Amino acid sequence: MSDLPALRQKIDSLDTTLVNILNERARVSLDIGAAKRKDTGADETAEVDVQVFRPGREKEIYKKLTRLNSGPLNDDSLHAIFREIMSASIALQKDVSIAYLGPPGTFSHQAAYKRLGDSVAYVPQKQIDDVFDAVEKGQTTYGIVPFENSTFGSVVETLDYFIHTSVRVRAETYLTVHQCLLSNSKLDKITKVYSHPQGLGQTQKWLSAHIPNTKRIAVKSTAEAAEKAALETGAAAVCSEICAELYGLEIVEANIEDLAANTTRFLLIGAASDSPTNDDHTLITFTVDHRQPGALCDGLKVFKDYGLNLFKIDSRPSGQRPWHYVFFVECSGHFEGEDIKKALKDLEEFCLDIVVLGSFPNQRPE
Repeated sequence: MSDLPALRQKIDSLDTTLVNILNERARVSLDIGAAKRKDTGADETAEVDVQVFRPGREKEIYKKLTRLNSGPLNDDSLHAIFREIMSASIALQKDVSIAYLGPPGTFSHQAAYKRLGDSVAYVPQKQIDDVFDAVEKGQTTYGIVPFENSTFGSVVETLDYFIHTSVRVRAETYLTVHQCLLSNSKLDKITKVYSHPQGLGQTQKWLSAHIPNTKRIAVKSTAEAAEKAALETGAAAVCSEICAELYGLEIVEANIEDLAANTTRFLLIGAASDSPTNDDHTLITFTVDHRQPGALCDGLKVFKDYGLNLFKIDSRPSGQRPWHYVFFVECSGHFEGEDIKKALKDLEEFCLDIVVLGSFPNQRPE
């Protein structure tokens, strides 16, 4: 006789246990929220800025899960389950919202969802600067912005807005990006292609090889590209597969990115950075007096002197006067650490307008 009924009964029993354990965990998370409020000196009804999203703590949890996991669930599946458990716990403690470059279906939307799960509110914005504004004005708790791509490099719009913002980097996340060509027209009937500049840049070899004579039109987001392609005969969009269902388009060709390992790095921004972990990165901006020979070289040497590894160096026009640049440096360590404190002090000898944009746990894929 089949043992299926007994196995189903065991599943039912385990589900009951899971529900009880999950609710017990949720109650403990509420106790943690109350303890955080108590530490601020606020009463239970006061509106205080309690940081319920702790990327450093989450990193520790994921590492522990990987260490404890003996299967048959793989690590990715286990992490996805706990992502939703932690998302629900965050929502229990505080109403959390995150601004992203919309409309729904953009890679920014997917990256935010991957990081914060289903229980927070997602607020689409028309442009990247609107994401910064939403966080600065307190309209959303957090924001997420594309920072750089492994194929097409830095997202210059994001760099430019970091020059004039008061927000701070709180976390980073990486999203493997598979670009698709979506349209309701056949490939040989496509006359124009819409996408974000990054989307066009990440697929330029494929586009040149397969539809070289089509007009390429840059728009504010990949999902906006899908919206436009859905309304125009002969139009296509370079965007994510999810946009096909969202905007009623067909997948003409999937995975058209020039590099198979195409990955975009996103930064999660908020009012403040997280507390130190044992593996952090810090993002700093500064300017130099270009009339002083070797000023930039001297400034960068400071990081070497304190054993701070450099992961990214970039520059953008300051917008204040011609040929005046703001330099971006990402280094190892947390701004509360003694090495970075000393380095920043020494940096003042060679650099001007030094700003720490934030410190965050290192999540770079190995």
